[in-house]
Amino acid sequence: MARLLIVEDDLNTLSGLIEILSDEGYDTVGVKSSTEALRLLKNDSFDLMLTDLRLPDKDGLQLYEESRKFNEEMITIVMTAFSSVKDAVEAMKKGVYEYLTKPLNLDELFITIKKALQEKQLLEENIELKNQIKHSCSFENIIGNSKPMQSIFKKIEKVSQTQSTVLIRGESGVGKELVARAIHYNSPRANKMLVEISCASLPETLLESELFGYEKGAFTGAVSQKKGRFELANGGTIFLDEIGEISENVQTKLLRVLQEKEITHLGGTSSIPVDVRVITATNRNLEVALKNGRFREDLYFRLNVIPIIIPPLRERREDIPILLEHFVIKTCRENNKPLMKISDQTLEMCLNYEWPGNVRELENAVENAIVLGEGDTIIPEFLPLSIFSDPTREIFSELNEKVNDDSYRKKIDYAERMILKDAINKAGGNKSKAAKNLNISLRTMRYKIKKYRL
Repeated sequence: MARLLIVEDDLNTLSGLIEILSDEGYDTVGVKSSTEALRLLKNDSFDLMLTDLRLPDKDGLQLYEESRKFNEEMITIVMTAFSSVKDAVEAMKKGVYEYLTKPLNLDELFITIKKALQEKQLLEENIELKNQIKHSCSFENIIGNSKPMQSIFKKIEKVSQTQSTVLIRGESGVGKELVARAIHYNSPRANKMLVEISCASLPETLLESELFGYEKGAFTGAVSQKKGRFELANGGTIFLDEIGEISENVQTKLLRVLQEKEITHLGGTSSIPVDVRVITATNRNLEVALKNGRFREDLYFRLNVIPIIIPPLRERREDIPILLEHFVIKTCRENNKPLMKISDQTLEMCLNYEWPGNVRELENAVENAIVLGEGDTIIPEFLPLSIFSDPTREIFSELNEKVNDDSYRKKIDYAERMILKDAINKAGGNKSKAAKNLNISLRTMRYKIKKYRL
């Protein structure tokens, strides 16, 4: 229930407004002067204040300005006679939401109050959403307790406070977009736009128009002018994912933006200045692209000012248990299911799996297990078949069983002996043929046969 404060020195008008607005479902309080209103506002909270412009002690505009010391979010609507409309318009310039002329039209009053409260609610929800996004994307909440991830967190913290261009590198699914968001939402640009675009998802012509905008008539279908992503991100940050996929033409135009800090619409002639921080990401080897002439060297050095390399999940397996726990809690909550436990066998399987899809694949596997699983424990059978039947896991399990030792050297020797034995058997005992099949010399073959006593 919205709370309304009415300030009106005419008692008949005041009591009438309290009655009709209470009937409309509002929690309504009325006072006769600015002094009484300010005393209330100092200790109480209201969503909207409806005040007369002419009051016996201070006028409605003075009341509005002083009320903001206690509650900046409260909406103020002013009531005025026709002779004071000029003053009411002046009040709106200072932030008053609307003015209504006396005698009041009740339908107009109800509509104005309802609209004002709806806009206030939308504004509050937008602020809350921004706060939630900022919290969920802050670098402290990117999950990882391993040394590589802790090092990345420290780098994000430092980089966030600068204007430097950042290039985030890593395999698909490692969370490059999360790092980009963390940098933006912990930076001085956090209150401005973060504009994200995947460069690989759009063909060259469409990507160019999306990034830089276009003028009316620039091409068939361009019926009006359109701002590009760089203009939308002005004052904020633009995140260009999969930057290694852009064409040479787009590379050239992007280099100009980085050098000159201005863009030109497709079909346009005038330059438009832009103040944008650029963060890019790629899973490609840009150095190979440089050698092959598929990526401009000057653009590479412009983008690679601050490199952040995110290791794949298989290189930071110590993060898997806490990631599992995080995704189990998150998925159970989202699907209104009781919190599930993770069996020791499931944990071991996840620790041994290579995770080619990285953190994204792990999250999907957890969701699959929770949505399709039964009971209160996630067992291996609930995991996707690709993980449950992973041949790498089976090989490691056999090695761990046959070689009861933590030494990787002994496991390598055991595996090599089994491979040699299999190659000799398949070659019918012909060691020369076996060596050829293994792509090793006969001398090396004889040495290993002697070493492993085959």
